[in-house]
Amino acid sequence: MNLIEKLLAKAAPSNAAPAAQAVKILVRVYLDSAGHVTDVAIRKSCGVPELDARAQREIAVMRFPGKSRGAKTSHNWHDLTYTIHQ
Repeated sequence: MNLIEKLLAKAAPSNAAPAAQAVKILVRVYLDSAGHVTDVAIRKSCGVPELDARAQREIAVMRFPGKSRGAKTSHNWHDLTYTIHQ
């Protein structure tokens, strides 16, 4: 599990009922040097366009750690699996 997936796991709401069905969507997220999401693209859909759009909206407002001092890149694409509990 990479850093972005760990951060998403912490940020995701944990109030889902145990019997809730989980839907996974593979997304590609572009972050600027401050950790703001500037683009979200669906890499593998869950098959329900409304849930894909919901994932894009939820990820678009997230914030991630910014560029560290000495880091070689400031803008990066990150692939992650986003889970929605229905």
